[in-house]
Amino acid sequence: MTRALVIDACCTLNVLATRLEVEIVKSCDLSLLISERAHGEALFLHSPPDKDGVRTKHRASTDRLRDAGHLQIRALDTTALQDAFVECAAQLRDEDASCVALAGVLGLPLMTDDGKERRVARGIFPRIEVISTLTLLHDAANALALSEQDLLRVATDLRWCGNFAPPRKDPLSTWYAELLRKAGVPG
Repeated sequence: MTRALVIDACCTLNVLATRLEVEIVKSCDLSLLISERAHGEALFLHSPPDKDGVRTKHRASTDRLRDAGHLQIRALDTTALQDAFVECAAQLRDEDASCVALAGVLGLPLMTDDGKERRVARGIFPRIEVISTLTLLHDAANALALSEQDLLRVATDLRWCGNFAPPRKDPLSTWYAELLRKAGVPG
């Protein structure tokens, strides 16, 4: 049974950075939902550093996820969603507040790595389930039976293209840091 969850802009970029976004979401049997505001923020990925250490930006696209039916963009189109958004926006940026409101009102898990966003979500919606990028990546790596070489490539892409460093409080940060170490990538 497909499980729906709300994903914020940063986590969307992280998933896109892996270049396996459809495979990852499909392997975990997920249906992603993102607010219009947050989707408008998920704009750029980065390149790995060149020989001079210079990195460039390039436009990110959720087209593959949307075309495969794994990502829907949702407006805050009800009074309950708008009221929750106003409450969340008192403490968060509008893009993050819109995702917290969407997840909380719809009773869906929220995928975010942002500590403040997690705290506000749990404060306003105490029963909300929060999922991290690394939880999704770890689950997908197991479900897809990724080889070590493929997993190291994904971790490297996540680090450079998504600018994703090992988060301090995520229980899987040691796992991710070890992948980066094996790939020869600074955390």
